[in-house]
Amino acid sequence: MIKYPHIKKKCTAHKKLSVPRFDNCAVTQYTNHMKSYYVMCQKGSSIHRAYVQLDPESADILHDSLEQRHDLVQVSDVPNSEIDSALLL
Repeated sequence: MIKYPHIKKKCTAHKKLSVPRFDNCAVTQYTNHMKSYYVMCQKGSSIHRAYVQLDPESADILHDSLEQRHDLVQVSDVPNSEIDSALLL
């Protein structure tokens, strides 16, 4: 005789997946290790300029990607003291 017929054997409750949260401290430490880059690309008469924070590998990937789609591309690292805050992404 089955004592609890409505309960299946080895039945587990559904678990919610938890997404790891970043502490503010961890995010600021991560962004402090990244360099600031000046990015400029031109296609025809249209010019786009911005300052972004990237690691060196991502900057190389960005340069290669932009070079395939634009006529003129520049991605160069700059000191944080020379960043124009109006162009910061």
